[in-house]
Amino acid sequence: EKNNYKNWHTAGINIVGSLLLGGITESSSSSKTKLLFGTGFCGSFTTFSTYSVDVVQWIRMGQISTALKYVAVNNVGGILAAATGMAIVRNMKQIIKQQKKL
Repeated sequence: EKNNYKNWHTAGINIVGSLLLGGITESSSSSKTKLLFGTGFCGSFTTFSTYSVDVVQWIRMGQISTALKYVAVNNVGGILAAATGMAIVRNMKQIIKQQKKL
């Protein structure tokens, strides 16, 4: 039970990392800055390898339902978070652009 709780923290970290990476991707930063913060920071912050091992361990323990839920939360949550991060930065850029016109 305690191990399962830790595993769901990993899903949360992956979703937050996807949100950040979406924002970084949509930003006006240079390619080098995006690489540093996107691949560097977000890559080290998120835990795809841990996620993969967690899924395999649940399958080996016969906890197929938990493994499938975990895959769905990580993948769907990550995609939605990335899209949200991109939308937030895109909207912020539009607001700043409009403010400059005033």
